[in-house]
Amino acid sequence: MKNTFFMKPKAVVDYIRENQNNNKTLKSLFASQFLGKFSNEELAGLSRSIEKESVRRQQAVVDEKIAYLQSLGYTVKK
Repeated sequence: MKNTFFMKPKAVVDYIRENQNNNKTLKSLFASQFLGKFSNEELAGLSRSIEKESVRRQQAVVDEKIAYLQSLGYTVKK
């Protein structure tokens, strides 16, 4: 019988943050032990998901700045 341990998303985030260096990269040992458990395809999928989230957040910042400029009466064009 397989022992399964469930963590809530916040606990996973906290655990990963505890294993980051000051420059926000993963500590070497943690990265090799944690990421080493994933297949190449799984790592590629995680990478794509992270990239999509990063792009979404960047666009949200741009949209917020556009809305601010428009609220001041500026016309914003790309």
